[in-house]
Amino acid sequence: MIDPQLEEIESLKEEGALDDALEIANQLLAKNPKNKDALYQVADIMYRKWEILKAEKPINFLLDQEHDDAMSRYIKWVLEMEKTNRQEAKNNLKKAMSLLDDDNPEMMRCYAICEYRSGNREWGMGYLKQAFEMNKFDAEIILNMVELHILQHQRKHAQRYIKYYYDHTTQLQYFDKSKEQYDEKILLFQEYIVYQLELKETKKKK
Repeated sequence: MIDPQLEEIESLKEEGALDDALEIANQLLAKNPKNKDALYQVADIMYRKWEILKAEKPINFLLDQEHDDAMSRYIKWVLEMEKTNRQEAKNNLKKAMSLLDDDNPEMMRCYAICEYRSGNREWGMGYLKQAFEMNKFDAEIILNMVELHILQHQRKHAQRYIKYYYDHTTQLQYFDKSKEQYDEKILLFQEYIVYQLELKETKKKK
């Protein structure tokens, strides 16, 4: 059963009442300083307030207590990325993946992007394909597939995933952004590919 105070924190965060949410999280920690869920909430609240160093404190506390779990490492990855410590971020994400009992497509997707941006493009593409196989209806994974194939100058592959996006639009899962935001990005990629093809044809005629 979920603690009603944790549910209240989630509601307050959605309303933007971060200080009120933080007060309740601190009340929970006053009762039990090692309350993992409350510590995660403090980290999330401080992250939303864009106070990265303060967001790190509860996560570092958990890791110092030898509470090495996937969620703590995943949050640490997010925070290290915000500080542009990419290698440290990647190490934490890799550790998070190793601690999971089951495959996690979101973590695999994030690790793929880390590898790609670190210059390991082939590995990055390989991990992203694995993420896609884990969840073929995650809109963010499909969007990344389109984007990376464009960066690789593999327009046909990019077009294939754009078509896949439209063919499965009723089955897609949208986690961090609205459907409209994804639709807009996919359309922009589609228009970019069309523009590149038209440019190529123009050059041929010259």
